[in-house]
Amino acid sequence: MGTSNLYGGPKKTSLLPSDYEPDTGSEFGVPVGDNPDSSEPEMDDSAEGDSPQDNQDNCNSENQEENQPTQPGVSWGRVRGDIRRAMSDRSGGNVRRAVRNYTKALGGHTNATRQASKARKAAGAIYTYFAGTPDAIRKRLEESGIRFEGRPTKDIFNDICDLLAPIPIDLEDSLANVALRETFADVAADQSIDLNQLESFNEELLQRLVGGLIKHYIFDKLIMQSEQTALKNCERTSNLRDLEKSIKQYIYGIVDSVVPDIVKSGINPADFNRAIETLFDVSYQQMEELR
Repeated sequence: MGTSNLYGGPKKTSLLPSDYEPDTGSEFGVPVGDNPDSSEPEMDDSAEGDSPQDNQDNCNSENQEENQPTQPGVSWGRVRGDIRRAMSDRSGGNVRRAVRNYTKALGGHTNATRQASKARKAAGAIYTYFAGTPDAIRKRLEESGIRFEGRPTKDIFNDICDLLAPIPIDLEDSLANVALRETFADVAADQSIDLNQLESFNEELLQRLVGGLIKHYIFDKLIMQSEQTALKNCERTSNLRDLEKSIKQYIYGIVDSVVPDIVKSGINPADFNRAIETLFDVSYQQMEELR
């Protein structure tokens, strides 16, 4: 995807980490925001029945984690330089270096995974609805108001996406929202999938949805956080698109290589949440170790 329509949420806060400094001060004009949310993923209905005191305790706990300082291993100035080099020379080594040092600038794979709590929660929502037997999946969706009979698969997927997509209150919510919608659009475009046929609800679909969400989230966030440097140094739009394509190739390849071994139907939600955390961590770790 391109960089111009990536973010559709509020413009008041910035995804750029607090130590990110633009090249020439006001030239970028991006305000520094809060540290990304670091709460653990939870299922959609986990908040039901919570008392006001419970909610306050959870809020205080999340704020304490958010306020923990990030210790990036690489400065954002170095990342900007890597993006410039990859823009002018899109060799494999330059692109890998840019991806590697971007991950380190996030604070490493552990901190990058912690920041992805909203995307992890969205992945948990996908698992809630798309894990289990085909009959159980369809019944679960129908009970949530999804209509199937006589409707095109694309329309059904749109309704399911609306059901699962987080409200874009902040930037991490927005990234998870956009990544989820891009993922469902990808799957809906596959004409071999007919949601009126029960056999379409299988583990492969679950893996495509979860894997797609993670790929889009990681890629979209990288592009968002580096797009200003890339745009500033872009002489032709085609150069920027080529760079995006090269970065996407590495990220998608990494995620695709680990999803089948981790995303399995039939595990309980708590184990799946831990599996998703592992999936993000392994993906970011491989990005951090690219050579």
